[in-house]
Amino acid sequence: MLLYLMRHALAEPGTPETDLLRQLSPEGRQYVQHLLRLLPMFQVRPEWILSSPYRRAVETAQLIAEGLGYQGDILTDAALSPSGSTVGVQALLVAFRECEQLLLVGHAPSMPAWIAELCGAPQLRFEFPAGAICCVVVPEPRQWRGRLRWLINGIAG
Repeated sequence: MLLYLMRHALAEPGTPETDLLRQLSPEGRQYVQHLLRLLPMFQVRPEWILSSPYRRAVETAQLIAEGLGYQGDILTDAALSPSGSTVGVQALLVAFRECEQLLLVGHAPSMPAWIAELCGAPQLRFEFPAGAICCVVVPEPRQWRGRLRWLINGIAG
């Protein structure tokens, strides 16, 4: 499986009370349009797109889906929310194990932590700013193990 892990694009500022409803900023939307020029070069063609239920993540997933010509539904799952867990994401990989390409859109700090764990370096800390996306080759989705193929590091917000 080629697993794409993406952090939502840059969002409007908010408060803890409005965090769930924060939408993408104009800069975030523009960044996704630039990113969409690169993704075809990497042959990104997800069979499924799953997103955090937070508005900024769903909007990012929708823009990516439109730009890639994705025709399926965008599914939301709480495992991809800011409070999501590794166990929940592992369950998603198992549920979608027949996919050749799966795109997950979520948040920091969980996304970079999951990437580090998948690649066998759980103590690794690295910048994964808004709009960052990577591809991890996961040979057996039932095992939480993979190899980083590429990373586009997004933009700092």
